Amino acid sequence: MEIVRFVLLVIIGGLIGWLTNKVAIKMLFRPINPHRFLGMNIQGVFPRRKDQIAVSLANIIEQELLSKEVIMSQLMSEEKIDDIKKKMKKLIVEKLSQSIPPVLAMFVGGDIKGFVEKYIAKHGDEIFDDMLQEFQKTGLDNLDIQKLVKERIDELDFIEFEKIMVGLMSKELRFVEIVGLFLGAFIGAIQYLITVFI
Repeated sequence: MEIVRFVLLVIIGGLIGWLTNKVAIKMLFRPINPHRFLGMNIQGVFPRRKDQIAVSLANIIEQELLSKEVIMSQLMSEEKIDDIKKKMKKLIVEKLSQSIPPVLAMFVGGDIKGFVEKYIAKHGDEIFDDMLQEFQKTGLDNLDIQKLVKERIDELDFIEFEKIMVGLMSKELRFVEIVGLFLGAFIGAIQYLITVFI
């Protein structure tokens, strides 16, 4: 009879621990909208604190992961800049050659394209570097990573957000449930021992 009592307390304790953790994990995300229950507002932790989480996450991303400088250095690596310079020079030569009226060709020896190519070959790097500096300055001034991340989080459908989070942490969440099961079973065993000695 004592063995049955011991096993029952262990099983009940394990089930309570497992169920408690399962409900706690679910309540991180649900209910999405607040509900009144016994005079209190009940809402999931993430939906209720979505704004604070968005701000904190945006801060972490901007300060620790993707600063403006990191993004700009990826966009403007030396290889990419050289490639862009070549393409820009070619494009400028083509566009200027087409836009200069043929009447002016006689003033540059009849070869407008050759004249533009020589000018771009001589001054192109300087022009491009000035443009690049202005682009980087303007780009860095106008790039607000924190605002961008917060807006993207605010636009997220919360059910999709829940699926993403649960998908990412499915093993860890399952582990929390199992720990709850074992802790509950352990507490059930301790309850049995306390009742035996009392």
